[in-house]
Amino acid sequence: MDQLFNNREIAVSIWILIFFSWAFTKKEVRSTGKAVVFAFCNPKILSIFILMGAYTYFFVDLLNGIGVWDIDQLKNTILWFVFVASVELFKANTIHDEDGYFRDSIKGHFKLLAIFEFIVAFHCFSLIAELIIVPVTSILVMVLAYSELKEEYKPVERVVNFILSAFGVLLLIYGAYFIGTNFGDFAKYQTLMDFVIPIILSIILLPFIYFISIFMLYERILLRVNIYTDNKFYRLYAKAKALMHFNRDHKALDSWLAYACASDFTSRKSINESISGYHKGDQ
Repeated sequence: MDQLFNNREIAVSIWILIFFSWAFTKKEVRSTGKAVVFAFCNPKILSIFILMGAYTYFFVDLLNGIGVWDIDQLKNTILWFVFVASVELFKANTIHDEDGYFRDSIKGHFKLLAIFEFIVAFHCFSLIAELIIVPVTSILVMVLAYSELKEEYKPVERVVNFILSAFGVLLLIYGAYFIGTNFGDFAKYQTLMDFVIPIILSIILLPFIYFISIFMLYERILLRVNIYTDNKFYRLYAKAKALMHFNRDHKALDSWLAYACASDFTSRKSINESISGYHKGDQ
């Protein structure tokens, strides 16, 4: 039976375990970790993750029904949910600040880089080799990121860039060689699914991320209504009225709240006049 986790995944898991075991010996890390756990357990955050889990399960079940997904893809699906879907969800709040986010996201899955990464990841080294490669490359990547921050570290940046690029080329050559000499193992339906399933799931996830980003955007904008009045009814009325009037024009909604003042939220009439007055002034 095939090994459930490959040597690279085992090596990464071991180093993560070592890192957290060391980190949690520090009191400040333990207190920060506790705060992060409490923040994650916020009902709103948990409900969105549960909703995303249900959304993913629905489409995985659908893909399973038409014969595209099978139980062999369970590990890849879980890893995708943790390391891809969760990251995209946390980025949802900034999507509207990025032009062409969804277009670029789809294109990114079909770039040569994705194929390169798949070829490199297809074959792993021995566990001992992976235990050496994982921390060394991680340290080099962190050094590269830090050296990019300051001009005086440019020589270091060039050296580290060269080392990482050379290592990447060597991995690509070795991966291509391994595939060429073991083509029977590579040219399998399962291998194709290992490459395709994460891409399919990522594309399927985009509408969910879009609607969550819309929800977060409007929630962030409408939260400012609470500054203008303590009356729960007027808060609810102003938000509902604003959504009906401004609809999908979130920039106009944001602009209206910047234009408004506390006196605009003392009654339903003043709220209506504030919204209509903004439109007249805008015209």
